[in-house]
Amino acid sequence: MNPSFSCEIEVRFADIDAYGHVNNAVYFTYLETARTKVFAQHFIDFMDSGLFFVVAQAECNFKKAIKLADSPVTVEFHIEGMGRSSFTVVYQLFGPKKQLFATAKTVMVALDAKRGTPTAMPTDIMEKLAGG
Repeated sequence: MNPSFSCEIEVRFADIDAYGHVNNAVYFTYLETARTKVFAQHFIDFMDSGLFFVVAQAECNFKKAIKLADSPVTVEFHIEGMGRSSFTVVYQLFGPKKQLFATAKTVMVALDAKRGTPTAMPTDIMEKLAGG
């Protein structure tokens, strides 16, 4: 089974739009913040070796509006659907009362930082991403 990761995100006043809830574009910032924090914590050795993970596709299904009072939001995610040079990250965004705000997915592509081109992921990276 693929490991699950979790990260709390504080809702900032700047995240709120004219309708009094978190702007839809900010949800993607929450995903990025959680993913970056977790990757820096668990996968920094791969990034230090010159392998970056970039977003190739992103989607979000909005279930319920997030308001300022719903802080913090917890972003939970796991990795699935691994290919030779890409994998899918599946997310859920929850409030402090475990209310589901959104589900989301991003397709991440391994990128050779020096050449700026997609590259196959080494076996050890694939195993670590898969929880091995």
